[in-house]
Amino acid sequence: MSGDVVAPEALDSPTRLVTDEATQWLASMDEMRDDDATDRAPSPKAKDPVASHRRRFVSPSTDSSPVVCNKKRSESEEPELEIQKKRPKRKHRKSTINVRKEEKANLLEELAELHTKMEELKARAFATCVGVETRTPSQMQSANRLLRQAIQKQQLECTKIHALMSEYSLFNIRVGSPIHRPIHLHRDTHSRRATLLALKSKVLEDGAKFLNDRRPRVDPLKPMREDHGYEASNGDFYATYISTMQFENTVKQVYDILLAYFSSIEISVSEKLGNITIREDDDNVAPGITQNRLVSTTIGGLRMESNTVYFSRYEPGDRDAGPQNGYGIFVADFVDDDDLNPYHPHERIRRDFSAVLELTSYPIKHGVRTRSKNTSEGRVVVLTRWVHSKVYHPEYEIPQTGWHEMRDNTERWIQTLHHTMMERLSPVVCCRR
Repeated sequence: MSGDVVAPEALDSPTRLVTDEATQWLASMDEMRDDDATDRAPSPKAKDPVASHRRRFVSPSTDSSPVVCNKKRSESEEPELEIQKKRPKRKHRKSTINVRKEEKANLLEELAELHTKMEELKARAFATCVGVETRTPSQMQSANRLLRQAIQKQQLECTKIHALMSEYSLFNIRVGSPIHRPIHLHRDTHSRRATLLALKSKVLEDGAKFLNDRRPRVDPLKPMREDHGYEASNGDFYATYISTMQFENTVKQVYDILLAYFSSIEISVSEKLGNITIREDDDNVAPGITQNRLVSTTIGGLRMESNTVYFSRYEPGDRDAGPQNGYGIFVADFVDDDDLNPYHPHERIRRDFSAVLELTSYPIKHGVRTRSKNTSEGRVVVLTRWVHSKVYHPEYEIPQTGWHEMRDNTERWIQTLHHTMMERLSPVVCCRR
C-alpha cells in the first residue's frame, strides 16, 4: 500500500526514546530560565519607595556630595600645608660661653650703678659728720632744719598710734590688776595661815612672769618711770606706776631694807604724807608673808582703809650663772574679804593695792658712777617696781575737795617708797658716756 505506516516497534527503539527524553528535558530547563529572568527584572511602573527616598537625599547634586566637598577642602588646604612645611631658616645659635659673658657684663654694669647710688646715699647720710668743718653756719642751720622737720613729721604720723596705746592703757587699768587672785580670809588663825601659804608660790611665780613681760626693753642701768591715772564713769580712781631705781648696795641689803619698810609701813607713810596711819593688826603670818591692815586719817578728817598681803622671797643665786648675783622679789595683793577685819564702806574709803618689786644686779658699765669706790664686785642693784591701785568712790557724801585729796594721797603714797629708799640707800649716778 502507498500509505505505509511505520511499525510501532521502530518507534519504540531504545535510542529514540533516550533522544526524546533529552530533548524534553532541555526544553523544560529553557522554560525555567525564562521564568526566572522574568521574575528578576523590575517592572517599569513599580518603584521602590526606599530607593527613591535614598536617591532624593543622597544625590541631589554631584557638587554637594561629601566626596566632592572633601576633595575641594583637601585641594584648598594643600597650599597652606606647603607653606607650613616651609620652615624658616635656622638662626645662628650663640654658644653657652658667649651667653654667660653677656650676662656677666650686664650684671657688672648693674653692680656699678648700685655702687654709685650707695656712695651718694652715704654722702647724704654722713654729710653732717664728715663735712662739718667745711660747712658754713647757714648750711648747718639748713641741714638741722630739714632734719627737725623730718623728725616732727614722723612724730605726727605716730601720734594716732600713741593715742590708741594710751586709750588702751587707760581702759586696761579699769579692768583691774592682772596679777590679782581672790583672797578670802576666815576668822580662824590656822585657816588664814593655810590659805596664804597655799597662795605664796603661785603668786610669786605669776608676779615674776608678769613683770618680765611688762618691763620696757630699755637699759636697766638707766632710771625710768611711767605712770597713768584715770577716773572711771562710776567715780572710782585707778592709777598704775612702773619705774626702775639703781643702787650700789648688794641685793641682800636692799631686800632687807624693803622687808623692814613693809613691816612698818605705817610709820613711813605718816612721816611722808603728814597724816595719821595706824595698823589694826600685828600679823606676821609666816616667813615671807606679811599682812598689813592700815587705816589712815587725812588732814581733812577723811578715813581710808586698806588690807594688803605681802609675799616675798630671796635667792642668793650663783655668781657664775648669768648677770644676776642674788635675786629678790616682793608681790603685794589686796584681800577681797576678811571675816576678822571686814571693810567699812559707809565709814571709810577703800583703797586696793597690787604691786610687784624685783631686785636684780648687773655689772657696772662705762658711764655709771657710784658714790663709793668699794661697790660689791663692781655691780649695780636694780629695783624694778610696778604698782596698780584703785580708790573706791565713797558710798557716803564727802566734799569734792576731800575726794581730790584722796586721789592725790594715793599718788603720793606710791612715791613714799621711792623717797624712803633714796634716804636709806646710796643711789647710782649715771653720767654721759
